[in-house]
Amino acid sequence: MVTTTSIENMSGKQLLSLAGEYAKSINLSLLTSPPPTTELSGHDVCYLGPNGEDDFRHVTYCKDLPDGQRAMVGSWYLHPERHVVEYIIYVAISCFLIRTILPTVSQYPKSHANNLHPPRVIKMITLIIYSCQLTYKINGYPGKLLFMGMPCNVLWTMWMILCFVPLSTQTMHIMYQLIIPYTSLAVVAVATPDTSDLAMWMEIPFFFFMHYALIGYVIYFLRYGRISVLPYGKDGIVSNFVKWWTLACAYFGLFYFGVATPLSLKLGLNLNYMLSPPPTPGDMVSGPNFRLQSTLCCAAAFFFVQFLVTAVEVFGRVVVRKESKKSV
Repeated sequence: MVTTTSIENMSGKQLLSLAGEYAKSINLSLLTSPPPTTELSGHDVCYLGPNGEDDFRHVTYCKDLPDGQRAMVGSWYLHPERHVVEYIIYVAISCFLIRTILPTVSQYPKSHANNLHPPRVIKMITLIIYSCQLTYKINGYPGKLLFMGMPCNVLWTMWMILCFVPLSTQTMHIMYQLIIPYTSLAVVAVATPDTSDLAMWMEIPFFFFMHYALIGYVIYFLRYGRISVLPYGKDGIVSNFVKWWTLACAYFGLFYFGVATPLSLKLGLNLNYMLSPPPTPGDMVSGPNFRLQSTLCCAAAFFFVQFLVTAVEVFGRVVVRKESKKSV
């Protein structure tokens, strides 16, 4: 039994080891590495027994899993101690950034609040897509509903909230500013699709349709001036850009390290590839630092999309001003 006194007398290494043991106890049935994506032996194991048993009476064979689940089996690809350290670091940094930056972001003018309310056709499309997505997840393999926590499904949840939940003008403004950089992940999803767990009727075509719709939504709202990445109030363009990009990274890190990873470990599913690397050409993201690599890739994607949208908006305003001067 570990007492308060014994904990106080432990070294940092011992405390980390104890924390790792606790993390490992969350799910003893996970393998030390992901199972092969295709059957190799005819009796490949995907999960150990509930208490870590490795005999044939207790293990779960991959061939016995429902269609689609094998591709998303979780594992202890990273040591439990590594999970503990990254959890503490990412959650602490994310909370600090959010607490520091969020109160300083520009306030959206309430006189333009109507621009933020999605039109009826967007509400209808959102409801249909979200209902279909829930149907696929509920009727899939056990735990597939957890994958509503994948980035693009989180985006659909955000759109559902914007469409059907009464929100303050500033809350809607904040959500749109986060949606814009996060849409980069929808672009990545259609550029390098992973459809390995999509096994139901029309699920693959739906996968592409709903990702293209996410991209189309943002283009529509930006094209018709309903939302903008340019600052309101006294903030400069660069300051405004840095604040929203940093917040996008912080909220992303807080959710996926603070919420999604513990859920993934508990249920034994590789949500958003937080337990082992995604399939990438040439294993571009791999090894014990794969989550750091993924974090940098996501931050770069957020930066690129936000920079692109900002540049287009600035250029558009310059063109409009020049046309206005000519007409005068």
